[in-house]
Amino acid sequence: MSVSIGAGWTIGPGWILGGPPPPVDLYTPLAGSLSFNGSSQYLSMSPGMTPAADAFTIEGWFYNTSGFTTKGLLGTDQSVGMSAHMSDNATVVLDRYGGGYAPFYGFGANAFKTNQWQYIVINRNASLLETMWLGTFVDNFSTVTCARATSCGGGTGVSGGTQTDSQSWGNSNWVGRFYGGYFPGYITNLKVTIGEAVYDSNSATITAPVAPLTSGANTKYLMLGAVVTTDTSGTQTVTNNGTVTQTATKPF
Repeated sequence: MSVSIGAGWTIGPGWILGGPPPPVDLYTPLAGSLSFNGSSQYLSMSPGMTPAADAFTIEGWFYNTSGFTTKGLLGTDQSVGMSAHMSDNATVVLDRYGGGYAPFYGFGANAFKTNQWQYIVINRNASLLETMWLGTFVDNFSTVTCARATSCGGGTGVSGGTQTDSQSWGNSNWVGRFYGGYFPGYITNLKVTIGEAVYDSNSATITAPVAPLTSGANTKYLMLGAVVTTDTSGTQTVTNNGTVTQTATKPF
């Protein structure tokens, strides 16, 4: 006896399956990403995001198309606000607007890539222990494991890739730019959480999400790569400066 379970598929004696495999979609797809030209395009927002002395997590997918020096991920023009930028192909700096404080995180030579999706996470817990993780996308069937920074400095209690960041940060209100430069490429699934740490700062590795992130009570900004000026958290009024565009390019 055999039982048909669909076109080309039959269960017969010995449970032998025949026919072509069915399509398998392991991931909920993102809408796309936002494209930045690296010279004049960025998003500004109101009321912006103010970590103060709270726990926070900033995470997202970045696809860099051109170099690493002074490439702004997040920025501000507000007093003691936080900027995050790539200073070279291995280092991210958190810079206080107005100067005097700039903790940094290193991942080893050539850790940052061009023309490849990478997941970047900045995480500070309630005890102000802070770290960063970095992971590189391979394909839709590979889990992206993000490794913690191998070195850091500028804070206190430095230990490997973790340190205490006791700064009471002011307002950050730019995406794709900081005062010293712009980001060239694509950004998506970018989420800013303030008031809690999404990850454990003591973890050596974390796993990058394989579906669009969702908004929670402490989400202050969520960009899923659909409409340029949409904040899915409903917190920010977003202004498009220099005509940032939406694109179908995405990691999954």
